[in-house]
Amino acid sequence: MEKRKSARFDVSQEMKGKLLNVVSFVANNLSADGINLVSHFQPVIGSSYRIFLFHGRDGRQQEFEIEINRAEVASFDARKYASLQPGLLFSIGAKFKKVDDRQKEFLLSFMKVKAPGHDEGFISKDKIKSGS
Repeated sequence: MEKRKSARFDVSQEMKGKLLNVVSFVANNLSADGINLVSHFQPVIGSSYRIFLFHGRDGRQQEFEIEINRAEVASFDARKYASLQPGLLFSIGAKFKKVDDRQKEFLLSFMKVKAPGHDEGFISKDKIKSGS
């Protein structure tokens, strides 16, 4: 089990983007170090990809490079993933590679404020477990 380095935050609005500038995804949550995506694309664990995130409020977009550390089948939830076509979806865990100040500011604009004491936990290959 690997201890999470940064707090994970739910997104404050729908966060969409493109993987490889072609495949659409929706972001579930993010931290300063990584992001959880849901997409029809099944990436190769350990590989690096470029993603583009779009800010729905003001039309800004930002490019990031990510390294995939988890990919597993996800169930389709029409309420959460309305912008994706129904079908086989993958929940993709990735860490950001080389995030500069401009990119950090962009990510902060999506983060929901969390209640104190809920930012520590452990992540395993199978599931997220509460910290102790």
